[in-house]
Amino acid sequence: MEWKDMPRRAYYEKYERVDVKNDRGWYEVYRLPGNVYAFAEPRHFQEVNFFLILGSERAVLLDTGMGIVPVKPLIDELYQGEIIAVNSHFHFDHIGSNYIYEPVRSCTDEYVSAIAKRGLTREDVGAQMDEDMFKGGYPEGFQPDQFHVPAYKTEKVEDGYVFDLGDRRLRVLNTPGHCDDALMLYDEENKILFTGDTFYMGALYAHFNCAQFGTSDVRQYYKTMERLSREIPEDVSLYCSHNDFIAPASKLGETAEVLKAIIDEETVPAAEKGVNKGHQYLEEENALFEKKGDGFSVVYAVTK
Repeated sequence: MEWKDMPRRAYYEKYERVDVKNDRGWYEVYRLPGNVYAFAEPRHFQEVNFFLILGSERAVLLDTGMGIVPVKPLIDELYQGEIIAVNSHFHFDHIGSNYIYEPVRSCTDEYVSAIAKRGLTREDVGAQMDEDMFKGGYPEGFQPDQFHVPAYKTEKVEDGYVFDLGDRRLRVLNTPGHCDDALMLYDEENKILFTGDTFYMGALYAHFNCAQFGTSDVRQYYKTMERLSREIPEDVSLYCSHNDFIAPASKLGETAEVLKAIIDEETVPAAEKGVNKGHQYLEEENALFEKKGDGFSVVYAVTK
């Protein structure tokens, strides 16, 4: 079955959906525990999530979505205070409306700086704007040939930086592996870790090596996940940027184990050769491999 023909994801039914006027038939908004709004774009293959994290004095907008449909009217409908935009990482499905909320705080590197300076074109995102990537066809008013991510300004933050929202504090964790600029936000008091694309229930990508997606590093990814498995208590909830919104912290250690197994293997078992359909970007399928965990997998390239 093609992705666009698959039924609606059952996990959405676990969460409180918010009735909004400015969803444009594209966005879905959910209220999560801990005074957090989750925004989903379930009609695109990426099924990306981004978050508005509310405090008493200001809010953090973690990522800005794909930019396919205007998001500002929706954000304004839900919150009228000061907003600090933060990027979990610089990939196209997370930065589409960055230009509206600049400067965007990020763990900036050379790849981030290049994309921020020039933006992205449809050609940069490969087949992601093809019609079969959309459920129900293109949204009203969207012209795929004109898709682009405008340039935007960034402001660098380092590991350990704290965003003070008044009654809550979000600590930056630089979590490279998926890409060098990857970051998480840790809300220790509310026991929430916003993971970006470094973890979610699905295929985790550790194979990138191109201007559009930067450089992945399996060994660095392992170090990140091993660190998190030691530092993040088991009663913390992971708020994830793709697929199901919430996952248990035990998945951090499980991911570290899968990555360690990849590093330790001298040869790739035949069962791991190739990837599931759709688990690739720009690269040839036969250059990639996929190792499964419990409810997730790691897609990687063999370089040894």
